[in-house]
Amino acid sequence: MQKPDRIFPASVKTVGLTSPASLPDATRIAEAKRYLEEVCGVKVKLAPGALRRGPMKYCCGTPETRLNDFHALLNDPDVDLILCTRGGFGSAHILPRLDFDLLRERNLPVYGYSDISALHLAMLAKHAGIAVCAPMADGLPDAMKRPEAKTSFRNVLRKTSAPRKFALRPVEGSIRVESVSGPLVLSNLTVMTTLCGTPWMPDLRGTVLALEDVHEEARVLDRHLTHLVQAGIVTQASAVVFGYFTACSPKPQIRRLLRDFAAATGKPVFQGLPFGHEHPKCSYLCGAPVEIRPVTSSQANRP
Repeated sequence: MQKPDRIFPASVKTVGLTSPASLPDATRIAEAKRYLEEVCGVKVKLAPGALRRGPMKYCCGTPETRLNDFHALLNDPDVDLILCTRGGFGSAHILPRLDFDLLRERNLPVYGYSDISALHLAMLAKHAGIAVCAPMADGLPDAMKRPEAKTSFRNVLRKTSAPRKFALRPVEGSIRVESVSGPLVLSNLTVMTTLCGTPWMPDLRGTVLALEDVHEEARVLDRHLTHLVQAGIVTQASAVVFGYFTACSPKPQIRRLLRDFAAATGKPVFQGLPFGHEHPKCSYLCGAPVEIRPVTSSQANRP
C-alpha cells in the first residue's frame, strides 16, 4: 500500500469541506475529495449544503444553509480542520450569526483565500480559530503539483517562535528600510474594503498587510486602495505587501497606481509575494510574525 502524502499535520485526521461563498464545481470537489482521501490519507466530510445551488446564482445555497454547514462542521468532534471549497462571494453573509465562541472553543484551522478573507479577518477580529490563507478544495490537487506551494502548505501550521522571513522587491517610490516586521494579515483587497466600519475588521496596528485581487480594472483597485488609506487602515500597518493582481488591467496603469500608492503612503511597500489567484499559491498563517527585507528583482526569493 502506498504511503500517504501527508500535506496536513499528523493531528489532522478528518477534513471538513464547506462552501461559505460561491457554489463550487461538483466534479472538481469530487477530485479534491479523492485526492485528500486516496493520496493524502485523511478522511473527508462534505457539509450537507456544500454543493447546493441557491436562489442567487453567485452564492452557494442561502446564507442560512452556509451558516448551518459551517456550524455543523464546528459541532462535529471528528472534524480537525475546515477547508473551504472555493471563493467568489457570500462569506460576509454568515458573519453576523457565526458562533465565534464555538469557533474559539474548537480552535480549528480554516483554510481558504479570496472571498474567504472576510471570514479570516473576522476570525482575527474575534480572536477565534486559526485563519490560514491557502489553496482551497476546488484547486488543491493542481496547486499541490507546484513544489513551492506544497512545501508551504505542509509547513503553514508548524509551530515556530521565529518570524517567517521574506525577501521582496520594494515598489518604486516606497520609503527605504533595512527590514520591517509584524504580524502578517492577508486579504483580498475588495473584500477588505467592504469590511471597513464593520465589527469584522481586526486591529491592524503594526501589521504587515498583504493584498491581492482578481478581475478588476485599475480604476476599481484605485478606488479600494484610496478607501483603505482614507479609512486609516494603511496608516495602522507597518508595511504593505502586494501579491498577485490576476487578470487586472490595464497593466501599465496598475503599475503606476502601485507606484503612486507607495510614494503617497510613506510606508514600506513591497511586491512579489506569491499570494492570490496564480501559481504558485503559497500558504500563510494569518497573524503570524514575519520579517521582510528589501532586495532587487534579481535577488528576490519566494517563501
